[in-house]
Amino acid sequence: MAPPGPVVIVGAGIIGCASAYELAKAGCAVTVIERDTVGSEASSAAAGMLAPLGESTRSDPFQELALASWRLYPDTVAELRAVTGVDVEYTTTGTLHPLFTAEDVRAAGARCNSPLAKQMGLALLEGQEVFEREPAISKKARAALFVPGDHWVNNQRLTVAYAQAAAARGVTFRLGARVGEVMLERGRGVGVVAGGERVRADAVLITAGAWSGELTASLGSRLPVEPARGQMLALSHVPPLLKHCIHGADVYLVPRPSGELLIGATVERVGFVRAVTPEGIGSLIRSALEVVPDLADRPITRTWCGFRPWAPDSLPILGPWPGVPGLAVATAHFRNGILLAPITARLMKEVLVDGKPSLDLAPFLPDRFLK
Repeated sequence: MAPPGPVVIVGAGIIGCASAYELAKAGCAVTVIERDTVGSEASSAAAGMLAPLGESTRSDPFQELALASWRLYPDTVAELRAVTGVDVEYTTTGTLHPLFTAEDVRAAGARCNSPLAKQMGLALLEGQEVFEREPAISKKARAALFVPGDHWVNNQRLTVAYAQAAAARGVTFRLGARVGEVMLERGRGVGVVAGGERVRADAVLITAGAWSGELTASLGSRLPVEPARGQMLALSHVPPLLKHCIHGADVYLVPRPSGELLIGATVERVGFVRAVTPEGIGSLIRSALEVVPDLADRPITRTWCGFRPWAPDSLPILGPWPGVPGLAVATAHFRNGILLAPITARLMKEVLVDGKPSLDLAPFLPDRFLK
């Protein structure tokens, strides 16, 4: 069998870097073209949570995709560390969801009874059990749902590790170059136009995040991918108050081994308006203090925002572009880009190199928006 041909990837976020690494491992000559710097957008507007169940314990295609990626993480983290030496701060102490009303407690108890919840070890902690596990939680909490299967990573370090691993495999990164067009010849993807230069390849993979819709417009059918601005802040977490990730109704708090506590995140459909606002940060602080009051005197160390790619059905868009051999997309991961990176990268390698993905991509194909 002939070796895989060259591939151009548009976008150097977590999805682009992970896909570049997997394709390079498969023998492809890969060039990644990025308008800014590695991991500068959605990949940085995240806390790195790996929570495959989310708010649901129903088995559906998205849940299967999330669980498949979650299962890849231990080996992925070990492999990236062996290749690059980067510690991505993989933490496995689980998430606590404080519960403040009787209705919330009943709903959490029902969640614990599903087969998938039992597989993930969900448990309802009541009364003093909550404060024995996490003393800083507000004493107004009646109970807490404990999800031991929820893990988290340092998302910035993970993106860097993927990029370094890809570079070690020979991947070329062209940063600061804007891709304006996907080149088609005889109905096939044959490269891109970047900074006025034609970059040819046997296949093109679009991982341009919130900018994917803009880029696909050059194909005559624009994907409805929009930016969802996420604002976040970090507090000093020395000495540490929390051992677990804490997930409230409107906020999450993620302790990092590096001594920061991340608090996030807003979801705002305001277009590409890059701003950290008093309203956004203030709402996060108020929600965080309702869950963990003792954070009130902790210094704010930084604030930031980024644009997460969102599709109208909130599902990722994964797979080949219909009717155009040599062109595929992996975008619209919304709030799950870090979680879904390993499985997305594997699936894109399978689509472009093997010709057949190992999971059914039917619910995620771009076709659903291009009819």
